[in-house]
Amino acid sequence: MKLTGRLADVVAARASGGLLGDIKTHLIHEADKPSDRRQDIIHPSEVAHHDWCPRATYYRIRDVRAGHEVKAEQHGVGTLAIFDEGHSIHGKYQGWLRKMGVLKGRWDCQECGHRGVAWPDDPGQCPRCGSVSGVVYGEVPLDAVEQSLIGGHADGMVDDALIEIKSIGIGTIRLDAPELLKKHTHKAINGKNLVDLTGLWDAISRPLPSHLKQANVYLWLAKLLGIPATRMIFLYEFKANQQTKSFEIKLSDRIIKPLLKRSHAIKIGLDAGAPPDRVFEDPKKNPCKSCTWLKECYADNSPEQDGRSGETARGEGSKDSRGNVRAGSSRRRAQQDSQGRDRTRRQRTDGLVLGDERVGELPQHPAGTRTGRREVRRVRTRNSTLRRGPGEKG
Repeated sequence: MKLTGRLADVVAARASGGLLGDIKTHLIHEADKPSDRRQDIIHPSEVAHHDWCPRATYYRIRDVRAGHEVKAEQHGVGTLAIFDEGHSIHGKYQGWLRKMGVLKGRWDCQECGHRGVAWPDDPGQCPRCGSVSGVVYGEVPLDAVEQSLIGGHADGMVDDALIEIKSIGIGTIRLDAPELLKKHTHKAINGKNLVDLTGLWDAISRPLPSHLKQANVYLWLAKLLGIPATRMIFLYEFKANQQTKSFEIKLSDRIIKPLLKRSHAIKIGLDAGAPPDRVFEDPKKNPCKSCTWLKECYADNSPEQDGRSGETARGEGSKDSRGNVRAGSSRRRAQQDSQGRDRTRRQRTDGLVLGDERVGELPQHPAGTRTGRREVRRVRTRNSTLRRGPGEKG
């Protein structure tokens, strides 16, 4: 029997043998400890992802609020090492900015547990216990959960600029700018693919699309919270050779409005007890096929009485992903207006099904050509008709 999942990772780590095997096993055990990352909010990093599904975010927050355990995503040793490398690069730049005396943010004390306030300069010592060595940088909190359900933190702040530090590798570019990577990948004599790393790095002339989205979410949060940040500076370091670049971004309504609309749909949906419309319509493709809530999301694909689709209509006795029986619409008391029309159907939490917003892409990556006119295509499946909006994967 072939081992899979975390057990396979542990066995493979131990099979490495020696000190390296011990290190890999340690990484796995550390990663499997309970995370302090909140699961009941919307994270800017997920909002910025190219295949973000607001419906999955809705399900996660709903389950956490109901007291159900939502397991964190598990990663292999290679991915865990990549994460730690990114953390070390963050710490390197934050340390340099701190020594320069320009780094603002929250300053915490490891000695007495004191947590600092919004965005002051380095206090030098803890205002509570006087410790110097115990003062550590807590970055720049951007918590607007009460207003918008969105909360996160920027890597730093200098003057009126938020700072975001990004370690750039082949994997990053493969996800965010695949055409750019393809252009700088060539066939060698032996038939293997070789990446022109220098040419690839030189071709990056602006922030990657997901970073643009993330920056706009951070700047919007700062504006909402009254933090005096009017721009964001990206510091890029290329993992292949430690070369660096910087880019400056300002808040863009064109970029932020679609992201806020989707986030708002989640908030409304949680209040109404109904998920927002699906953005992706193929359960056999990612991100759907690897989603924890796949079965619940596609439990009933039959269109509503008024012919709309893309909404999950739960029938009497339908079950969610944990097997809990949910009350269907047939158990609701019918409500009629003065004309006798039935008003029991669930109202849409997001009136427009938005496709993946392609923003600020690299020159080798053509920008989106959305015209503003909504085009609706109907795709026949075995049991239902699904509506697909422009830009949606199918």
